[in-house]
Amino acid sequence: MLYVEKRGNPAGMPLVLIHGWGMHSGIWQTLLPELEGEFYITLIDLPGLGQSVRCLPEPYDIDTVTRLLAEVAPASALWLGWSLGGIIAMAFAQRYPARISKLITLGSSPCFVERSDWSFGMADSIYSQFESDLDMNPGKTLQRFNLLQVKGGETARSDLNVLKKIVSEVEISAQRLSDSLSLLRGDYRELYQRSRVTALHLLCELDILAPAKMVDALYQLSPQAKVEVLAGQSHVGFLSEPKVLADKIRALRL
Repeated sequence: MLYVEKRGNPAGMPLVLIHGWGMHSGIWQTLLPELEGEFYITLIDLPGLGQSVRCLPEPYDIDTVTRLLAEVAPASALWLGWSLGGIIAMAFAQRYPARISKLITLGSSPCFVERSDWSFGMADSIYSQFESDLDMNPGKTLQRFNLLQVKGGETARSDLNVLKKIVSEVEISAQRLSDSLSLLRGDYRELYQRSRVTALHLLCELDILAPAKMVDALYQLSPQAKVEVLAGQSHVGFLSEPKVLADKIRALRL
């Protein structure tokens, strides 16, 4: 089973938080104090990551991950997925639409790796290098990835220290990091095109992994959704400015 933790006010609105690649639910440590009085929060560590490191699904794909989430997620809730977690939340909404009241993606992209008709992802050569490096030195590869996550932000140094601490708190499995990394290669534009859930897609102005310049492309994929850019923030800007994200969550609740 996946690791699940409940936080906040049991009488509050249900909220599910899904982290991104290489991380675990510790990524929400600065956001939780902003929300615990108003929301009943479900934190879930994705399979093979964090305290779900012993959860070893075969195959490790979107269908399997969403099926595992369905076993532990609330019957209905507002969902927030960050980075890879945003794609997983979108996939969950497609498969179990009645279980997501509203949806927020943060720093997420329909294609994290560039394609001939999608120029907003990382170069395939860079992604392939990450795949190769994971086999050789997973710890060092995570450090490199963390540098990309904080790049450009005014609080990059302090955010990087937080990321290092989060990574150090749990066991790392090179195989499971590789399995989950493979999800980032997928083309998930169809999830955006078919989405029928009320959705808010938050991009970060300084993010180099899910660049804000794809705003118009997201609107074309999903005209019914709302897209906003968080000014001055990197991929992990919420670590230093949790209130900005908390306010977006509260606004969508209304």
